[in-house]
Amino acid sequence: MTDDFELSSKAAQGDRRAFSALVRRHEARVRAFLTRTAGAQAADDLAQETFLRAWRNAGKYRGTGSYAGWLLAIGWRVFLDASKRQRLELDRRNEVASSQDQSFADLSAKMDVEKLMAALQPEERASLALCLGQGWSHGEAAEILGIPLGTLKSRVARATAKCRAMLDAK
Repeated sequence: MTDDFELSSKAAQGDRRAFSALVRRHEARVRAFLTRTAGAQAADDLAQETFLRAWRNAGKYRGTGSYAGWLLAIGWRVFLDASKRQRLELDRRNEVASSQDQSFADLSAKMDVEKLMAALQPEERASLALCLGQGWSHGEAAEILGIPLGTLKSRVARATAKCRAMLDAK
């Protein structure tokens, strides 16, 4: 089996088959992360944009760290960009929408992981999704999200405490 760095090097030279192999190899993990971070409705579009950026920037992967981690870092930036565009659009229309209020109102219905995650800040969701949902170490998750290790650990602890409090309040 060809390793990710070799495939990425070929993709950087325009080899679509090599890039297709990388997409097949990592697509499920990227989609799972984006589903947990952005929700199921947005995940497909964000994953597609993630892989488009990875294709355009294939030459920037240097083989340091895992290719999956490199892709998830791109996915995180795609999510942040999409979130910013969405906020600007909402501001431009002068609409006030609060997904957290909606999530807390839904807590009276059946409590599940998706509702717990929806009540968290995007940064907390991403941190939990990487560490608890996908098994990345704190150090790896901090690198993927581009934040200091201590910040990542604080976000995971804070998000875990919020989830426990919501469950206890139920």
